[in-house]
Amino acid sequence: MSAYYGVFFLSIGSVMPFAALWFDSLHLSSFISGLIFAAPSVAIVLFTIFIGRWADRLADWRTAILWCNWIVLGLFCWFLFRVNSWDILVIWTLAGLFTFASGPIMDAAALSLTKKRGSDFGRIRAFGSVGFVVGVMAAGMFFDHFGTQWFVGVLIITMIARIIAAHALPHFRNANLLSADQVRATSYPDGLTVESSAGAVAAVGIDVLRHPGIALVIVGAALINASHGFNNVFAVIHWTNLGISTTMASILWSVGVIAEVLLMWFFSAVARRFSARKCLLFASAVCIARWSLNGTDPSLGQLFILQCLHSITFGLSFLACVNFISRRVPEEIAAQAQSVSATLVTFCMAVAMWLSGWLYEHVQGQAYWAMALMALLGGVCVALSFASNLEDTATSR
Repeated sequence: MSAYYGVFFLSIGSVMPFAALWFDSLHLSSFISGLIFAAPSVAIVLFTIFIGRWADRLADWRTAILWCNWIVLGLFCWFLFRVNSWDILVIWTLAGLFTFASGPIMDAAALSLTKKRGSDFGRIRAFGSVGFVVGVMAAGMFFDHFGTQWFVGVLIITMIARIIAAHALPHFRNANLLSADQVRATSYPDGLTVESSAGAVAAVGIDVLRHPGIALVIVGAALINASHGFNNVFAVIHWTNLGISTTMASILWSVGVIAEVLLMWFFSAVARRFSARKCLLFASAVCIARWSLNGTDPSLGQLFILQCLHSITFGLSFLACVNFISRRVPEEIAAQAQSVSATLVTFCMAVAMWLSGWLYEHVQGQAYWAMALMALLGGVCVALSFASNLEDTATSR
């Protein structure tokens, strides 16, 4: 699982930051390039939950992960025959959808297996962040030497590596799906119990996410995550406009990811002492401080310290949210539940990025203040969940 996470995010890091350069080499207009980048988000919001539901109905989530990766490879191979703006739009949209959709499926599968085996999900997931950094650095050097005409080759080679890693994944659950007329009693957190068939188990299970307290936490976590929108898109541009070199900006970016890896590596120790909701409240508070200070155009030394806070603002909030959901839904709908959360994050992030573009044009780095407000709203949502009847105990993961 660690190897798969590493290769999965390596494949993303090796192409995503350089896609704009490839589009530019093909002489695509800025409008078409923007449309290509935006289209996957629309598809993700519309269809990810359905892919998660399909994955839950299979005998093993591993099958869904394999299918998603093979579909993406097949889509990318089309670039070997035709490359024009419409081909790229369709393929990039579908490939983005299936790549993204496989993420929460893998998270659900890994959380389920680590829970059964008593292993540490945070340390396994940390290899994904390591893979992303390796992918960015290696691809950057490769494209510097050989040019973006090899972009499609990198796409296909990294996808083949991803499929090899996917085939090495373990089986996550036994092929013992309930038949339509098989009935059992299923207990849910916070006193919810239902006696139903397999189809109804999934229906009632997903209803758990509509519990006011749970819904507030999921929305709050999505807002905290989405508050990174401006930093993700405009940080490097803003830093270079302040006189920081591109190389130093890359180092600053890497510092944040390294800090994130360290947090994931030691997350289990945090989770044993603090509940997921308390972790999210802390992440919200740190987010507010981080974005507020970023909005003052801090010095290079201060930026290094602020970038280290990425471990809390993203790493802690991500792990807290996926563990919060994992504890509150049955295994039969785990992938669908994680997909609901991931879809909401994508929607909020898309809004944050759109807002960031407009704000950066008018107020430059002070747009960070809007991200601080978004993180505050996320923290308020989590805080309001304490008025519900949710239990709030720490976990071992």
